[in-house]
Amino acid sequence: MTIRQLDPADPVAMGQMYDLTVAVTRYDVPDFPTPRRQATEHALLAWDGGRVVGAASYQLPQSENLMYLDLIVHPQHRRRGIGTGLLEEVYKVARQHQRSLIEVETVRTLPGGAERDEAGYRYLTSRGHRPGATSIRSRCQLADHEATLADGYSLVQWRDVAPDEIVDDVAALQTRLMLDAPTGDLAVEQQVYDAARVRRQEADELRRGYRSYSTAARQDASGQIVARTKLSFESADDTHARQRTTIVEPAHRGRRLGLAVKSANHAYTQANEPQLRFIDAWNAEDNTHMRAVNAALGFLPVDGWSVFQLPVPTAR
Repeated sequence: MTIRQLDPADPVAMGQMYDLTVAVTRYDVPDFPTPRRQATEHALLAWDGGRVVGAASYQLPQSENLMYLDLIVHPQHRRRGIGTGLLEEVYKVARQHQRSLIEVETVRTLPGGAERDEAGYRYLTSRGHRPGATSIRSRCQLADHEATLADGYSLVQWRDVAPDEIVDDVAALQTRLMLDAPTGDLAVEQQVYDAARVRRQEADELRRGYRSYSTAARQDASGQIVARTKLSFESADDTHARQRTTIVEPAHRGRRLGLAVKSANHAYTQANEPQLRFIDAWNAEDNTHMRAVNAALGFLPVDGWSVFQLPVPTAR
């Protein structure tokens, strides 16, 4: 086995990495939609002869002391040291970029849920790592769920890019989300959003080929956006969307705004994407309020996702 950095200009390597991603997805989470072919900026590939059998793709956010890692090994090549070899190389990259933590998540079987291969979870826990948080993935098969918007509020809806007149409010809500989201035992650095950061995120999503639909609640008296939710199409299968942001300003909670904007956003998205059938949502295990909102919309639990933060060891 040899490990080397991915060259995004190498069509053979890019094609093999995509084939590996599809194979791993179909084995580990067969109900996931087919991944999208897209540019990968940072990845290490494990080669067995002329075949890619493992990959470690990673992100290096500029505002956090973290590396976000997605480490995969072909099902037919597991338990042969490939994941260990890739992780050692990832540690070297993390040290080069002065990152002290690597965040990675692994799928788990829920009681009564779909059976999942927990090789990743066993690998990490056997080496003394413990998950800092657990999310529950739930899925909704779209149906009509109509929720009434409270008096004194109106809906604002958009695709991909927030209107200029509300982008500051959208940024403030995104900052609030980072404050309120349950994080378990994870080390989380507070992230502050402004209009420029929102625009950078939108541009990055468009570059990746994503498209999204958002619905917000505006307080009529002040004109302020006080709740917002978002669905994103990120795969090659247009029948699937992913639930992203849902947040309500604390002063406006208790009026069922979260349920109302989610319900309206489902209808808005389906009107523009009639092929949409399934929505997947990830919520912290202890976020009982949002899980209850999702249950009211027809979401049912599918599997669990354990989030680990691995300390980067010092160089030997």
